[in-house]
Amino acid sequence: MSVTGFSKPSAGWPRATGQGNTLMTALNRIRTIPGTKSRAFTLTELIVVIAIIVLLVGLLLGALGQARKKAKETATMATMRGFAAACEAFHQEHDFYPGVVPETILANDPKMTGTQNALLHLLGGYTREADGAAEYAEVVDFDIEIAFDLGDGELYRIKVERNRIGDGPIIGNKPYPPYFTPTSKDFGIVDGQLANGVVPEVDNVPGIVPTLRDSWGQPILYFRRLRSVGPLVALGGAQAPPQFTLATAQPYLDSPQLGRLGRDQLGLSNLGSATQARPGPLFAKLLEHPALAGQARGAFMLLSAGADAIFMSSEDGPGSPGVPNRVWAPVGVSGDGLPIFEPDYSADTLLEYDDLVQFGGS
Repeated sequence: MSVTGFSKPSAGWPRATGQGNTLMTALNRIRTIPGTKSRAFTLTELIVVIAIIVLLVGLLLGALGQARKKAKETATMATMRGFAAACEAFHQEHDFYPGVVPETILANDPKMTGTQNALLHLLGGYTREADGAAEYAEVVDFDIEIAFDLGDGELYRIKVERNRIGDGPIIGNKPYPPYFTPTSKDFGIVDGQLANGVVPEVDNVPGIVPTLRDSWGQPILYFRRLRSVGPLVALGGAQAPPQFTLATAQPYLDSPQLGRLGRDQLGLSNLGSATQARPGPLFAKLLEHPALAGQARGAFMLLSAGADAIFMSSEDGPGSPGVPNRVWAPVGVSGDGLPIFEPDYSADTLLEYDDLVQFGGS
């Protein structure tokens, strides 16, 4: 077969003759022109290329990880600001911050957390015996009944109807619209919350009230000021009642497997433990105003554990997984036989922790 389509073959190009020259023969000639012959990569060159690819992938994954972390932090802060705004709106209308059960009662018998206590007041779905025993007894369609121990055989009771949570609270016999509208992603049951001091089975949580969750699936802590005078927090020994207490977070802070990741708060949190009578010096530092030591920043504080899912983790901040840092230390025993702890401020740098904080009130 002859090569056609050329009006004038150039020099060196095979002419269409009867001597068997074909297009394939011409291409083979081109491939053998000096300087056009290909060669294989050396092993060193392959290693260099692979190393560069690995480096670029690592940089890209690191950047994506930081971007995802930042996005979750932004979403969590938006959730906490929305909750804080709801608390402020509630206070403006009722002259106190939300909490169905008085904080002193809840602190003495924390069968639920301060966060859950506030959410019930903001969203509704509860009935208190203190608002009327007769009306309380008539409530039969409830999912949860919680009796808080007041001592001397007295109880403070509430009933919760989970299908009514979100309908709005009834305060002073007057119905109100809900003050807060969390999304289903931000609001729900958190695995590992203690119930009566133990972690219930995952499929056996009828007595757990829904709570507010951060972007990592951990509960958000809410601390409401009990009183405006006295020490900021209790650090052991005989003292006047504190303004704030960690006890209302005990069902979370004493959990050995809290949240979506099942993190050990009891073993790793520097915030404090009610079970071990260990106060939290970091708790006091979080509450203090930077310019007015010993003064609370506001009437309440919200706290997210952040990306590591541990509240003020001993492996975070000044510590590391290999060398965890504890910012509390026992210094003696109180008259009640409980250990007294004091903070080690030299080991504490609050800004190094990844926890997220939101304050509110005045």
